Amino acid sequence: MTVLIVAPNQVVRAGVRTLVDEQGRIEVAGAVAGYAEAAAVLRSRGPEVLLVDTTLGRGIVDLVRVRDSTGSRSVSVVALVTGDVPTVAELREYVAAGVDGIVSTAEDIGASLLAIRSGQAPGGWISPTLGADILRHEPPVLRPLPDDDKPVLRAAHDLVTPSEHEVLRLVADGHTDREIATRLHRSERVVKFHVSNLLAKLQARNRAHVVKLALRTGLLPTACPCGQVTGGRTTRVSG
Repeated sequence: MTVLIVAPNQVVRAGVRTLVDEQGRIEVAGAVAGYAEAAAVLRSRGPEVLLVDTTLGRGIVDLVRVRDSTGSRSVSVVALVTGDVPTVAELREYVAAGVDGIVSTAEDIGASLLAIRSGQAPGGWISPTLGADILRHEPPVLRPLPDDDKPVLRAAHDLVTPSEHEVLRLVADGHTDREIATRLHRSERVVKFHVSNLLAKLQARNRAHVVKLALRTGLLPTACPCGQVTGGRTTRVSG
């Protein structure tokens, strides 16, 4: 299966490529930033799947129209949620336009794409994580924060995916990237990608700082074994 990644942000493009490459049966045909480049590729050689970041907005709908107008109906257009979950109205617009699926970086993207291409969800595939998030409709409950920290940390809390949260808990326990990869059955490269995302989203200086900020936002419970020795190491968090 050949996949074209479409995402405005260069870091996101590189990260998604890493996640998709985990699946041996998928070849990344390329990665582009926007609608015009994606449409040109679609018209020329037509990869089997267009994996489009939802930050492209209505560009996803426009690419579906290009796909249909060029007679390339065999190409699957899949919306990819890399951060904030789109509104229910936006998701419905994607489905109504004819996207073949909506997936999330919180799950195994490669497995989702294979399921979509194999016809396991002829009516349209939607990530289970996204389905649960849509149904929940309740904002997370956060502990009180100092006024100057609230905007950044609240936004970070909302953006951290379930996969990143799993990695965060193991970072707090003092595990190395290699150990986390072994425990989660992922590659070390994917773990490094998640750790990098956590540092960026919480605007943390290092691993200890990211744990400290995660405690303040409620991403980690205050009873988290941070600071305890795990396998001969300690993650220290100063107040």
